[in-house]
Amino acid sequence: MNSVNPKEIIQTPERLNRITDIVFAVSMVLFIVSGMLTFNDATFWADYETDPGQFVLNRAGELFTAFLVFLFIALYWYTNANQSKYIVKVDNTYTWISLLFLFFIALAPYPNALSMQFGDDFYVQLFFNIDMFFIGLFGYLAWFYASKNHRLIHKEVTRGQITAINREMIVEPLVAVLATVVTLINTSYWEVSLLLLPVGIIVVAMIGRKKRKAAQ
Repeated sequence: MNSVNPKEIIQTPERLNRITDIVFAVSMVLFIVSGMLTFNDATFWADYETDPGQFVLNRAGELFTAFLVFLFIALYWYTNANQSKYIVKVDNTYTWISLLFLFFIALAPYPNALSMQFGDDFYVQLFFNIDMFFIGLFGYLAWFYASKNHRLIHKEVTRGQITAINREMIVEPLVAVLATVVTLINTSYWEVSLLLLPVGIIVVAMIGRKKRKAAQ
């Protein structure tokens, strides 16, 4: 009887794309719900009676952190959607890398809820950074594996396009590492360091466009 290498089992990417969209959608809903649940906590409003101005300022900081987390999830979805349009088939290895990526996406609402309650806590920030790092890492590994020698992607995809997406994907885990360094130095600047993710992706995209124009 002929044995079959599990890595050679190929399937269409539509099913994986469906579960990816579902996980992202549920994570975004849980992200919003976890923030709204704090409004039902009696202690949440206790500081308002003593100092309304400070209460509003504190809530503004929490909302800024919440906005960053939502932005991250949106960016992860966007970069995943951008690379998935080049995927023509998937194998077991790619599927399991993608499922690990989705696991850490599904986990994201939990550190988000903690960051809204204890935004300046060292361990909360570290938890958030670790989750962000693994999201970026597995997202990068999925694309690297799929694009290596055009293993799972369209043959028409150029080497320049592959390299450009590689650069964009590596920004995410690198920002998580930088955010961890900032956390170790001073937790007060953690939110500012997280802004480097959208900034980094924009800068890398602009550099890529300039290189493509120069090549033409």
